[in-house]
Amino acid sequence: MQLPTHFITGVLIDQLIQRSTVPSRARPALIAAGCYLSHGLLDKLARATYHPPDPLHDPFWITYHKRILPLFTWFTALWFGPRHWFAMLWAALPDLDWVVRGLSARFGWSIPGWNRPVLNESLHTALNHVPVVNRLNRLPDLRYDRRGALVEAGLVTFLLALVILTRPPRHR
Repeated sequence: MQLPTHFITGVLIDQLIQRSTVPSRARPALIAAGCYLSHGLLDKLARATYHPPDPLHDPFWITYHKRILPLFTWFTALWFGPRHWFAMLWAALPDLDWVVRGLSARFGWSIPGWNRPVLNESLHTALNHVPVVNRLNRLPDLRYDRRGALVEAGLVTFLLALVILTRPPRHR
């Protein structure tokens, strides 16, 4: 899944846990764990979305990944970040692998033990041991199908609706 989807899922998890009866001291750990695990679940669902593993050079890919997604990512981060930054950070954390590996390759660094996506692979390996989650590996592969962008757009719309429905009431 794309970064805004992870962010919005983190916001939803944060709101649900903050509204729960979980003791306030336990909430940060529960939010962190829930957001981290949600990343793995969403990545399993990414198989059914437009998510080519390597950059493409067609106009659709360029427009989607270099114009639409960056704008939506910034909008999501600026809109939700001030209140939900902790949850958003944990929801995106497994993708730190790709940032570290990209910077390492670009600047010629070598970070011991980080020559592969450690956070991502360990999360996916752990989730593959959960039978229900493992079944998500059977989803149709739409990673190269442009219609898969509609699947993620639908999921984001659904998640945003849940965020709106679960947000705390405004005090007047």
